Amino acid sequence: MIPQTRRKPGGNPASTRNAADAALKFINLNPLGLTAAIVAIQRAHVNGESLDERNSLMRKRHSAIPHRLGRRTNFIPSLEGRPAKWAQVVDIAGDATQRASVAAAATATLLTIDAVGTASVATGDVGSLRSMVPDRLLPVRRPASHKGMTNYISRVVVPTEAQETRAVWCESFNELTHLRDLLITSQPTQVATQPFRLEWAMTSGVRAHVPDLLLRDADQRVILIDVTTRNKLDDPRLRAVLQLTAATAERLGWEYQVRTELPPQRVRNLNFLHAGRNDTDQDRLGAARILRQQAGSIDVQRASEVLGGGPRGFVRLWDLIAHGHVHINLDGQIDLDSPVTSQLTGGGAPWLHAM
Repeated sequence: MIPQTRRKPGGNPASTRNAADAALKFINLNPLGLTAAIVAIQRAHVNGESLDERNSLMRKRHSAIPHRLGRRTNFIPSLEGRPAKWAQVVDIAGDATQRASVAAAATATLLTIDAVGTASVATGDVGSLRSMVPDRLLPVRRPASHKGMTNYISRVVVPTEAQETRAVWCESFNELTHLRDLLITSQPTQVATQPFRLEWAMTSGVRAHVPDLLLRDADQRVILIDVTTRNKLDDPRLRAVLQLTAATAERLGWEYQVRTELPPQRVRNLNFLHAGRNDTDQDRLGAARILRQQAGSIDVQRASEVLGGGPRGFVRLWDLIAHGHVHINLDGQIDLDSPVTSQLTGGGAPWLHAM
C-alpha cells in the first residue's frame, strides 16, 4: 500500500498519485526502498536531473529514456580539441577547393545498434558512412523538453526494413513537418534523425555538426537533410557549417538538402494527411493502379467513389496520398474538386536552399 503524501491545500491529487506511480516504477532499482525512491525523484526534479542520471543502474540508451529541463542528452563522447576559429571556418567554406579538401578529411562519430539490440559508438573517416544502414543508427543526441521552450519535440513512426517498427525523434515542429513532407514526396524506406556527428579538422581547431535527417529510398538513394529557419541562414557561421556539410555529402555521393519553413497551407495539408496515414489496411499498389486506370482526369470526389465511396472511400484516398502512391497539390486548399494525379504536383520549392 502506498502511503499518503502531504500536499498543499488546493494541490492536485493526481500529482501525488503520479509521484507514487513513478516511485513504484523505479523502486526495484533503488535498494533504499520506497521513501528513498520518492526523495530521489523529488531531488532529480529540483536539480534538473533525469532519474537515469541519479542511479547508475538505470542508465540506458533507449528511445523511451526521460529528459527534462531542456538539456540535450548526448550519447557519444564530447568532441576533443579546441573549437576552430569561426573566421577560418567561414573562409574555408567560402573557397571551393579548401572546402572540398576539408570535407575529404572529415571524420564521423555515430551510434549504431546491432541485431540483438547492443549499442556501440564508432568514429571513422567519413568514407565509412557509405556502408552505414540508417535503420541501424540511433540518434547521437536527444532533444529535451523544458518549461518555456519555444519549440516542440515529438516522435514519428517511419518506414523501416530492418525492424518491425521504428520511430524517430524530431527536435521541432519545423523538422516534424519536413519529415512528414519527405515521407510523401520521397517515399523513403529507412529514416534516421540526428544520425551522426561530422567533424572537420582545421589548423585553428575542429568544428562539428549533427545533421537533422538521413533518408534512404528503395533505389538506394541517400538524402542528408538539415532543417533550419530563413532568418538563421543569414548567419555566416551557420551557412559555413552547412556548406561544409554539403561538400561532405557530395564527397559521399549523397544528395543534400537545406530546408526552411514550409508554407502554412502545406503544413496544414501535411498534418491532415499524416493524421490518417495508418487509419486503414488496404492494397495500396492495387488501389493506386485502379485510380490510374480511370479515364480522363480524376478529382478527390471521384477518387473516393472509385475506392468504395462514403467515409471509407475518403479514408482510403488519404491513406494513398499519405504514402505517396497518388498525389494532390499540397500547396493549395484540398477540396472535393482538387485533382488527384499519379505524379507530384505543385510549383517550386522555395523552402529548399542550395549550398
